[in-house]
Amino acid sequence: MPLTADDLLARHKASQSAHQPLPFFSELIAAEKLPRILIITCADPRCVPEFIFRIQPHDTIVLRVAGGNAQYVLPHLLSLDSMVEFTDLLVVQHTDCGATHFRDDPVKEGLKKQAPGKETEIDNMTFGQILGSLDDNVKKSIDFLRDSPFIRDELKSKIRGFVFDIKTGDLKEVSYP
Repeated sequence: MPLTADDLLARHKASQSAHQPLPFFSELIAAEKLPRILIITCADPRCVPEFIFRIQPHDTIVLRVAGGNAQYVLPHLLSLDSMVEFTDLLVVQHTDCGATHFRDDPVKEGLKKQAPGKETEIDNMTFGQILGSLDDNVKKSIDFLRDSPFIRDELKSKIRGFVFDIKTGDLKEVSYP
């Protein structure tokens, strides 16, 4: 039987007594413990940077989006960078990503049936489909970030891309000029 929201709430209740208090944002600032690394990755539950990199609370900030496509998180990246000033940015995508299995056009057709009268708005949407190789898609995200006039120059040189193999656990850095 699939996991339900009620199952998750029961797990929370069972583990709440073991909760260790986390610092407020102001405490992180005062202790100079703000995370300085941003990871942009896929929303897929098989690609979990907290496990891949053994991340502890306040080590990094993770932005998750379907396909791990950086183009869809730019406003969030910019707002966080204005507070934190990231030193490094990693784009992590993974093998067998769901975004390699769907195409925007069928999603749009389904939405048009669901929301008649919104065809123009729907036609202007993109859903993060991945065409071609994962390496090329990671490079597309890196290019987008490096070409953005909103990303600080110091950060542009610290953007790196990776593909995580969900079967072997290997993490391959994508060769980028």
